[in-house]
Amino acid sequence: MPICAMWRAVRGLPHSWALCAPVARSARCRRGCGRCHRARPAMSRPYDVAVIGCGAGGYQAAVSAAQCGARVVLIERAGAGGACLNRACVPKKAVAHVASVLATAHGLLGRGLAGAMCGDLAAMMAHEEALVADLRRGFPQRLKALAIDLVAGHARLQSAHAIVVSGDRGTTTIEARRVILAAGARPRPLPACPIDGERVVAADRLIPLLASEPKRLLCLGGGATGVEAAFVFRAFGAEVTLATRGDRLLARPMISERAARLLERRLSESGVTILKGVSVIATQVDDAGVTVRFQDGREGRFDRVLVAVGSVPRTDDIGYRALGVRCDSEGFVATRETLETSVPGIYAVGDMKGGPMTAAAALHDGRIAGENAALGGHRRRNYHQVPLVIDSILPLAAVGLSEDLAERAGFAPEVVYIPYGASVKARAQGASAGFIEIVHDEETGQMLGGCVAGGGADELVHLVLAACRSRRGLWSLADLDYGHPSYGEELGAAVSAHLAGFMRSRPTVFRPGIYAFRD
Repeated sequence: MPICAMWRAVRGLPHSWALCAPVARSARCRRGCGRCHRARPAMSRPYDVAVIGCGAGGYQAAVSAAQCGARVVLIERAGAGGACLNRACVPKKAVAHVASVLATAHGLLGRGLAGAMCGDLAAMMAHEEALVADLRRGFPQRLKALAIDLVAGHARLQSAHAIVVSGDRGTTTIEARRVILAAGARPRPLPACPIDGERVVAADRLIPLLASEPKRLLCLGGGATGVEAAFVFRAFGAEVTLATRGDRLLARPMISERAARLLERRLSESGVTILKGVSVIATQVDDAGVTVRFQDGREGRFDRVLVAVGSVPRTDDIGYRALGVRCDSEGFVATRETLETSVPGIYAVGDMKGGPMTAAAALHDGRIAGENAALGGHRRRNYHQVPLVIDSILPLAAVGLSEDLAERAGFAPEVVYIPYGASVKARAQGASAGFIEIVHDEETGQMLGGCVAGGGADELVHLVLAACRSRRGLWSLADLDYGHPSYGEELGAAVSAHLAGFMRSRPTVFRPGIYAFRD
């Protein structure tokens, strides 16, 4: 491996697609390998890896491949950063934080805070726009630091190793030994509620919708986007109705039913109207708003409607179907566990291949596909190792196997339940409505997964993941020293107490967590 590539690997550049910092390097490494500095897009020889799509998954795939020593080109036709940076994860995190602070402040009235508390929507939107613009500006420099070429234009596969790119500067052909598809997906349409982009908007237009300041909003879809949007709009004073066809919110196997019920209760207490088991059968749009009819006979009048009922594949204008890349019944690209498609040398990551449609899952895909494409490896994806985080009125996070999933997998699951009411920190902050669930095998003690509902969930979940990947598993949580007062100390204390009894009654234990052994 060339010295510059070894240096990149040892240096351990950050994996986060939004925070990968530039690293100073000489123009060329001492052996003159040419990877450390190149003009673009001149083609003297084929690239090792070409990535089509510059969202979270595509960016991470390019970074992983480059860190493995590959010569990489990243092709993007729209804004660098994809949906995650420009329309979804980053902007939503910014506005959800403000909504969370508002909710916390209202909860502290009479306990240290006094007076009216309200949000400044215009200032928040200005902050969000500045944040996204700043991250976007730094994008080319982050790629340059990793010697990744960025080419702007529309990509179309001519063969499994040739890509025609059409852009403002004309058309060029890029050759690569392996190709990674990362073109994303688009919001799923709802025939009974056609999206017009003004009164009825898709989930990827959530931030512009917030700027329109609707007084009465209908959120269609009880998934992550629906519960996050309902929380944010309610925090800024809108009357919100959240409707889902299912019998519960967040009908995801990783999220426990206990967590979903608690979230539903908290949303209801905040003033969100929740309709379960209902479907829209007709909508009528006029200049003043939208009239919506449901299948149970109900009718509602709203200023705006947000349709958040999932995603579907984008139209194949890249040309992968013509090369024989197989797709599933919905049109998503089908892949093996290594993320290679039916055509050798072509991989797919992120939303365009189906599976969990989160930025974390796309980053996971990117790491796996980038390494496999660069090294010809066989690392396999495993989405149970990817945390699922939801920023709503009750923060939720889960990783590994839930009790239900563990039972389906043949384990005899046992749950260690730790209520936030026992936490000094949670009670001091007036945030005792929450809990931590740790799932392990009842017979051996093997750590299987967990769910966190409440303050700090998006960080605590990584402790749970670390235990799942530790050779000491459940015992690793008891090994740690925790700050006081903290959410984590209750986790450690509860697990320690549980293990004391467990060890007395179980003659055989298996300490390594379920993901302690890497593929």
